[in-house]
This record gives sequence, structure tokens and C-alpha cells, in this order.
Amino acid sequence: MKGTYDMDPEYEDIENLYNKQTNLISEQEKKQNEIINQQTQMQVDELNREKSKVDKEVAKTNQGLYTQWQKQSNQYGVEAEQLEKQGLANSGYAETTKTDLYNTYQKNVTETLNSAREIKSDYDFKIAQARQNGSIQQAQSALELYVQKMQLATQMYELRQNREKYLYQKERDTVSDMQWQKTFDEQIRQNELENAWKEKQFNYQRERDKVSDSQWQKEYNLSSRRYS
Repeated sequence: MKGTYDMDPEYEDIENLYNKQTNLISEQEKKQNEIINQQTQMQVDELNREKSKVDKEVAKTNQGLYTQWQKQSNQYGVEAEQLEKQGLANSGYAETTKTDLYNTYQKNVTETLNSAREIKSDYDFKIAQARQNGSIQQAQSALELYVQKMQLATQMYELRQNREKYLYQKERDTVSDMQWQKTFDEQIRQNELENAWKEKQFNYQRERDKVSDSQWQKEYNLSSRRYS
């Protein structure tokens, strides 16, 4: 049947249409994936930019905490002057105050880093979620396009089946026509033979009748002479 299809322009048109539609669906899938990837990457890039700002804010905050601690712990600073006025500049209280200031500074730095770590973790989650959403969109798109391809394949299968039936019936009709023509030609030949045989019999009988008529005429003439 393949050779017959290759020579059938109508079937070639069907095949070309199917291939064209399949290619269009594949191109559509490619374009949709590109758009989804671009949108996803834009979201990821924006989240990464926001995430990078966290590190800058942390560095800025920590620098401010360090500057504040330096001012507070400076021996010539405000805290030192107050302790000196109170006569506690070189006392154990002064050392305790310095230690408290340092511990407070370390605590604030730690809290800042922990807070930044949580914020960055949230951004990482959002980035992963954006990529996952992009993958889900691609999967949904692929499923929809797969359904379209299956519908096209089903339609093509039905067309092929109908074409198979048509070509089979066409071939059967051709065989039937050939058999009918052969039977018809044989019947004509038999009729011609029969007519030729009848004509031969007719001619033979006519000759026989001529002979009989001649004999009868002779007998009649002879009988007439006798009576005369």
C-alpha cells in the first residue's frame, strides 16, 4: 500500500498537512518553553538582586554597630567621660561596662546575621518556587500540546484507515470490472460461435432444400411426361 500512497497526490496532501501541523505544534512548544524560561529567569534574577541587597544591608548595619561600639568603648568617649566624672574610670565597674558594650555589639551583629540568613533563605525558597512554577507551566503546556498531537495522530490514523478501505475497494472494483469484462468478452465470443454455427446449419439446410427441390422437380417432370 505504501507504493500506492506515494503515487496518490491526495494522500500526499494529507501527509504534508499532518506533518505541517505537527511541526507547528513542536514550534509552539519550543516558543512557549522559551517564554516560560525567560519569565522564570527574570523572576529569579530579580529575587537574586533583592537577595544581594541583604548582604549590603548587613554590611552597612554591622559597620554602624561597629562604629557605635567603638564610640561607646573609646577611652575618650562619652561613656568614659561619665565614668571618669563618677570616679569609676579605672574601676572594675568600668571594665564590666566595656565588656557589656562588647557583648551587646556581638549580640547585635549575631542577630543581624541571623536575620539576614532567614531573609536570604526566604529568597532562596522563592527562587526555587519560581523555578518549580516554571517547570509546572512547561509540563502543563507540554501536556496540552501532547493532547493536540494525539488528536492529530488519531485523525491521521482514521484518514489512513479510510484511505486503506478506499484503495482496497478500488482494487476490488478493478478486479471485478476485469472479471466482468472477461466474462462479457467470452459471452460475445460464444455468441459469435453460436451464430456462425447456426448460419452454417442454415446454409447447409438451404443447400439440402435446393437438392430436395431439384429432385422433386425432376420427379414431377418425369411423372408429367408419363401422364402425357
